Amino acid sequence: MADVIAALQSALTITGKLRELSKKIEDADFKMLLADLAADLADAKVEAAELKTRLARLLDENRELSERLVVKDSTKPTLINGVYQFAGEEGFFCTGCFDARTAKIRVNELSGPFRQVARWRCPSCKSTYH
Repeated sequence: MADVIAALQSALTITGKLRELSKKIEDADFKMLLADLAADLADAKVEAAELKTRLARLLDENRELSERLVVKDSTKPTLINGVYQFAGEEGFFCTGCFDARTAKIRVNELSGPFRQVARWRCPSCKSTYH
């Protein structure tokens, strides 16, 4: 990507030099073509910068998704009473949050009259489990 931007910058520099030379030439067609070239090169430089930004964003997203995949593959939960339990960790975790976002969200145990409806509740996605 840096090579493309460097090439465009070089082309813009050459265009500037041609513009200086065009002052000595009275050909209107030449000057019009030179102006079009300069405009097209400027547009290409802007497009290259936008592509560079998009590539950086996509590389970040790719890295994040790869990290999630590693976490999900290395962490095999056990399903107990509708919630997950992970080896070496206390408590129970939301199956929905882990399956959808690889987020380990500890569920809260319900008490009192709520216990008749469900046993666990996720504070993040608000799912309930029996």
